[in-house]
Amino acid sequence: MNAATSSTPLTSYDVALRRARKKAKEIRDFYMNVVAYCVVIPVLWLINIFSPGPWWAQWATIGWGLGLTIHGLTVFADGTFFGTAWEEKKIAELMANEQLKVVSGEKQLVQAQMRMLQAQIEPHFLFNTLANIQSLIAKSPDRANLMMDNFIAYLRQSLTASRSQEGTVKQEIDLVRHYLELIKIRMAERLTFAIDIDASLDRHALPPMLLQPVVENAIKHGLEPKEDGGHISIHARGLGGGSQIQFVIADNGLGFGANADSAGTGVGLTNLRERLKVLYDGAASMEITDASPGTKVSITIPAKR
Repeated sequence: MNAATSSTPLTSYDVALRRARKKAKEIRDFYMNVVAYCVVIPVLWLINIFSPGPWWAQWATIGWGLGLTIHGLTVFADGTFFGTAWEEKKIAELMANEQLKVVSGEKQLVQAQMRMLQAQIEPHFLFNTLANIQSLIAKSPDRANLMMDNFIAYLRQSLTASRSQEGTVKQEIDLVRHYLELIKIRMAERLTFAIDIDASLDRHALPPMLLQPVVENAIKHGLEPKEDGGHISIHARGLGGGSQIQFVIADNGLGFGANADSAGTGVGLTNLRERLKVLYDGAASMEITDASPGTKVSITIPAKR
């Protein structure tokens, strides 16, 4: 070893590594001693039994056994084996398992809440849409047929989403598109929309009904109450070299308003934040900004195919 190497100060990692290697060698030597004891002692007893003369194997058994006990106490004196260190490690393992159960339970609760909210949203939307179709049948059969086609497609996508715990970006965007097509028939020229989604994101995983309630809130509280309506856009792009996906829902309407979270047909922004927090273990985020006019909602989640 040269002078430059010997003068290099050891880091805390190097010191810990040396201690770990020393401890591992001590434990290995002890186990080898135990194996040797278990092999040699029975052989000595066999030799003693089948050879004439006094008994002597017991002294080797007792002496070696005492030495082995002392060796074990020395090696495991720091609590590596059923001691303080073992107890702390076991506590950490049990705590990790309990935490996993808690997180799993929270995820199941959020999924149950999501399905309950869907059950509340769908009848309201169902009756309104059927009433609109009925009113269009006599005066505009073509628009009624178009609305029915989009409504059937929306229900099909919604049913698929309600039966699965995880969908894809494409499935959610298809659901949103059918919803907007339905609303556009009702609002006519008062509503325009644009959907810009990178095709490479289509197969990435996305919890069902994550974007649709945000779009529905934008329509209900931002664009529909506005006399001349407005425009809503939905964009999705990859971030961080593809490790994240960001969805941006923006409108130029009146905004969500002070009571948006308690709106009858909205999941509520607080609820949506909690869903993101639990489903992605804090790795997702949602940001709401005033677009002047209108509102912009940005949702960022980890990318997963």
